[in-house]
Amino acid sequence: MTIFNIFQTTLYTISTALLVPVVALLILLCLWLFIYTGGFFGEWVKRKKMKLDRPLSEFLENIQKMGRLPDNVCAALPVHIVTYASNLENILKRSSCLKEEQIEDLNQKKENALLKGVDRIRLIVRIGPSLGLMGTLIPMGTGLAGLAQGNMSQLSSSLILAFTTTVVGIFLGISAHFFTVIKEQWMLEDMRRINLITEAMVKASDKGGPAGETL
Repeated sequence: MTIFNIFQTTLYTISTALLVPVVALLILLCLWLFIYTGGFFGEWVKRKKMKLDRPLSEFLENIQKMGRLPDNVCAALPVHIVTYASNLENILKRSSCLKEEQIEDLNQKKENALLKGVDRIRLIVRIGPSLGLMGTLIPMGTGLAGLAQGNMSQLSSSLILAFTTTVVGIFLGISAHFFTVIKEQWMLEDMRRINLITEAMVKASDKGGPAGETL
């Protein structure tokens, strides 16, 4: 056996050994995406129901006067934005010379958390089709080896596995891309609202408003 044959056999062994993890990952990603889809449409329905009768910018004056979110605004915003506003209110009530840095830290942590939420589904856009391609090429090698030995049944089963993994991988990529686009729109809208709320509440504190009066 030549050294090239040894390399070829080694690579073939590694390639075929990857088939089981690839197929298992595709199945796990499908299950994860199924669960994620439920949460996504649940959030979609909530956001459809939670709409302000006027733009948030028209409530900024009230927010500035009160130093917190009015109840009608809280009811029309996602829970995580209300929680952010509550945390911001607590920071503004503290008597700290590093208040500005703490607000910046809170804002950046919130932005990172929203980005992570989008990145989690964005990974599937690349991973899904890549696993699908691996799941196509690996069985093709096995099938061709079976064809060389005249084993048509092995070729047939390998082709079925190759085509199904391709379809599943593409499905994962398309679905994840759809979710990514919508999640990015939600993230941008949420960050815009968070920044508006932060500006209003910080100005209230600077002017000695309700949040500042508690110092």
